[in-house]
Amino acid sequence: MKKAIPLVLAFCIVLGATAAIAAEYPTKAVTIIVASNAGGGTDTMARLFAKFAEKYFSQPFVINNIDGAGGQRGFEALARARKDAYTIGTLYTPHLTAHMSAKRASYTLDNFAMLYNLVTDPGVLVVPSSSRFHSIQDIIDAEKAAPGSLTGSTSGPGSDDAFALAQFNEATGCTVKSVPSTGSSNAKATVMGGHVSMGFMNLSQVESNMKAGEVRILAMMTPKRHPNVPDIPTFAELGYKVVSDSSRGFAAPAGIPDEAYKKLVETFEKVLVDPEFLEAAKEQLQMNFMTPEEYKAYLADLLEVTDKAYEKDPW
Repeated sequence: MKKAIPLVLAFCIVLGATAAIAAEYPTKAVTIIVASNAGGGTDTMARLFAKFAEKYFSQPFVINNIDGAGGQRGFEALARARKDAYTIGTLYTPHLTAHMSAKRASYTLDNFAMLYNLVTDPGVLVVPSSSRFHSIQDIIDAEKAAPGSLTGSTSGPGSDDAFALAQFNEATGCTVKSVPSTGSSNAKATVMGGHVSMGFMNLSQVESNMKAGEVRILAMMTPKRHPNVPDIPTFAELGYKVVSDSSRGFAAPAGIPDEAYKKLVETFEKVLVDPEFLEAAKEQLQMNFMTPEEYKAYLADLLEVTDKAYEKDPW
């Protein structure tokens, strides 16, 4: 019994120290690993959050851009980070799960403690304003008249655009061929120049062009109509199952102290109702907030989608 007493005391000391550390958190800056280069959409989101979080968090958030391999380097760095809550990071889809489906990732969803999703950029089917297509039915009719003649711009294999094209073909019976682009600007130029029959893109890429009358969005790949373009029907309304988007959010390495995790979540909750943040974000982000629980479920569902897509057409 006497030998057990020192062990009990030591255990209590460790527990006390851990509790003290959690109570003091944060005592230094928290790094945000941004899994993309500076200036992109994910980087913009992270820097905007970091700026407004200063109101509610006693230490600054510092950006560390780790780009490359379609986000994989940054995702893996976050998964490997110390579990002390002084490193969090960005996640974005479908890249996060596409790497897992292709068996390239050294992480799983269990390696992350989800914080909040901030952005969802809806998928759209777009044609140039000069196109003969004014509806999805026009495209289907053209396919019937000349099977295999239609082409669609995408971001390449493993992208949300490629998944959208595959869903479109399956839902409509069309055989639109993918024409991979070298970036969003190239994809838009390909569509606007009439080099492809249509484009599978994201709303943020073409919203301004639509308002300028340069392109037409024929349908949204969202469950409900989008408030930015309320006149555009969804594929679901038209009777086709085509759902696609690109999301951006935050996570911490799994296993960080509970109290620190709670403080991080509380900080997000305060920032996401801050009127000044909402006003600034409205101009820069396609906002769509998901709680940690919603975000986790969303990513688990997406992984099933990318797994099935990879089985059918590996990238």
